[in-house]
Parts: sequence; C-alpha cells; structure tokens
Amino acid sequence: MNRYTMFELAWELHLAGLNPAAVGQRVNRDRATVYRWLSQIKILGIREFIRKKKECKRRRQKRKIVGPVPAKIREIRRDTGWCGQKIAKELLENHAVKISVPTIYRVLKQDFELGAASKRHKYRGETPKATQPREVIQHDTVNFGELYAHTSIDVFTKEPAVIVVDNLESETGVKAFIRQKAFYGPAKLHQTDEGSEFKGDYPSSVEKTGSQHRFARPYKKNDQAFIENFNRSLRSECLGWVKYRKEEKAAVQQMVDEYLQHFISRRWHMGLPNMMTPAQFKLWYTQKKEVNEVVAFAP
Repeated sequence: MNRYTMFELAWELHLAGLNPAAVGQRVNRDRATVYRWLSQIKILGIREFIRKKKECKRRRQKRKIVGPVPAKIREIRRDTGWCGQKIAKELLENHAVKISVPTIYRVLKQDFELGAASKRHKYRGETPKATQPREVIQHDTVNFGELYAHTSIDVFTKEPAVIVVDNLESETGVKAFIRQKAFYGPAKLHQTDEGSEFKGDYPSSVEKTGSQHRFARPYKKNDQAFIENFNRSLRSECLGWVKYRKEEKAAVQQMVDEYLQHFISRRWHMGLPNMMTPAQFKLWYTQKKEVNEVVAFAP
C-alpha cells in the first residue's frame, strides 16, 4: 500500500465510523498522525489533500551556476580564506554578483574541506587531570584596562602566580611564562587558551623548558575551570573591576604579590582537604600527613 492509498483508506475508515485510534491500527500509524490527516482532509477534501502531499514530495532542482562565478568564488577563498558570508559580500560589492551563501558553500565543498568550527580543531583529548604537584599548570590573562595580568595556577596544589604586563604580545607572554616557571619549577604540562599572547613563540618556549604545552579545547568551559575560578578571586578580592593605567604597573604588581602571599598562606580553599590553604596542603602532601590533621604553616 502506497502512502496515498493509505490516506484514502484512512478517510474511508473514518467515514465508516472508526475512531482515529482504530484507523491508526489499520494503517499502521499512531492516533495523533491519523488525527492530523483527518483534520486536514475535512478542510481540503481528500483529493486536494493528496495533491498537496504529492507537491511536498517534489524536490526543487538546485540552480546550476555557470560562467566565471564558481572560479571567482574559489579564487577568493584561496586568496583570503574567507567564509561564505564574506565571499558573498565581496561578490556583491566589487563584482556585482548576488549569490546566496548556501550556493557559495556548495561550490566550495567541491575543492575545500569544510566543516563546523568545532570540527576544524585538532582533537586534543580530555581535560588533563592532576594527581600530584606541578603536573598541570593552567594559564590565562585578565584585562585591567591598560594593564593585563598573566595568571597561572597549579591545578593540584591551587598555588597561583601572577605577572602584570602592559600588552598582550606573544613576546611579553613568553617573558611572563619564564617568571612563572621560576616560581613553579619543573612542571609536566602548561595549558593555555588560544589568545594571541599564547601564540607565536610561546608554545616552543614552554617546550624548551622540558614541559609540554597544550591549547585548551574551544567551547569547552571546563578545560580552564581552575584558572578562571582564580581570576574571579583576583578581581573580587584584590584588583576589583578598576581600569588601571600603564604607569601604575609597579604598584599593581605589588598589590598582586601581597594578595598571592595571602592566597597561598592564609586563605582557606574549599577545593583542598579540610579547607587547607595551598601552603598547608603542599606541606601535608609532602609529609603525607593525615587529612584530618590541621597543619600549622608559618610563611
């Protein structure tokens, strides 16, 4: 039985007095589907209903692009790497060609590998876990107007290090990393996002120290959860949401250094056993103390 004969049978069974549930059992469709059919047939009539169903099944033929337009689309893509929307704008503004974005992508996919943004990134595995000190260090930057804070944190011990800079250039990022590296010592993995300050020579500079470098996965908010949590603390407990000027760099660094000493030595941390401070936890871990033992620490 084809689907159009099925519509006719359903209508005849309805006229014979069967309810939608019983009709559905006869045509092997659920009651809600049969009810929708019958409602439309009552309005349109069985012949018009079937005609409209047949029209819906006809697929509109895709318009073929002829002439130099496909070659121009490929040329723009090769020269600029632009997406379909930008190529459409370029064709309209400078070549007087109006063409839809889906059509542009239809041309491009013949010669280029296209895909969603998340698929264009190399698979980087799951978020690295830390089971000991200096196994994973997360890095990030925070904008404070004309100044920026290069922030980092040991995922295991929760020890942070912050370097205040006045630009987000890769070279400055490398210098900040060297100072943070001096604080942490040897570490297995340093993880950053893909900001401009972590591009260029930054990854190779990390690897030259004997550590691995990893870019956090885009659109995965938990990949940088530890450093982002510290960044909120840095704002709310130290620098606030004030915009600082470049000439205040030394004063801001001093404020940060004092806060870090407090954060490591005196601030209880809910992510550590018994809400220890990072310094207490590091000492406890080193000496294998009992978790329920409060460890006194003198900075």
